[in-house]
This record gives sequence, structure tokens and C-alpha cells, in this order.
Amino acid sequence: MRNIISDLALWLRRRGRRTLSQWRANNELAACPPGELRRIAAEVGVSTTDLRQLCQNHVGPTELLPQRLNMLGIDANYLQKEMPLTFRDLARVCSACQASRRCARDLARGDVEAGMDSYCLNGATLDDMTLPPRRPSRT
Repeated sequence: MRNIISDLALWLRRRGRRTLSQWRANNELAACPPGELRRIAAEVGVSTTDLRQLCQNHVGPTELLPQRLNMLGIDANYLQKEMPLTFRDLARVCSACQASRRCARDLARGDVEAGMDSYCLNGATLDDMTLPPRRPSRT
């Protein structure tokens, strides 16, 4: 019983921190003049709409995407540094996903392949990154 209570307390603390962080980010963006918001979005490489969406959404782009990449054998840190446009696009698409809870459950079970063909909006891109290149067939 003690483990259940401590696990719940830990989950609540994390959830509270995440909610507070999202609330702060949203307030900071709301307080930005339009020109500053455009500058920040351009600096990050996204539109102002995408920037707002990234700040409002779930933990997919910050936690689930790197976890899925690592489980697929793709170094998320390397990808972010060496292929920033690809990583940014993956994060943007991930932020629009409506299945973050399902994704989190699948990844927690260690089932990285779950959802790649159904709910994961980045499934095709991730498949292209992990599958070996096809050889042209000889006829």
C-alpha cells in the first residue's frame, strides 16, 4: 500500500510541475507582443500557431518522442543536433497527436511498434528512418 501511495504522490508532483510549466509558457506567450512572438517562432523554426500548439499540448514532443526514438534505436540527441529540421518536424507533428495517452501506455509496456501503423502520426517517417534502404530488384 505504501508503494501505491508514494507512486501516486510522485505522479501528482510530476503532473503538477508539468501543468505549472505549461501554464507559465502559455502566459508568457500570451504576454508577448505579436512581433516578439513571430521572432521567437522564427528562431525555433515554426509558425506562431505551431509555437502556441507546442506550448499548450501534452508531453509527446518532449518526453514520448525521444523515448520512442531511443526505443527504435535512433539517438534522439544526435537527431536533434545533426538533423534539427527533421527533429523539429517530428516534434511538430507529435504535438498535434490526439493519442498521447495511448502512446505513453504503449511505450511504458515497452511496445514501441504499437501504433506505428495506426495512431502514430510520425509512423511513416520513423519507419523510413529505421528500415534499411531497399535494393532495386533485378528483372
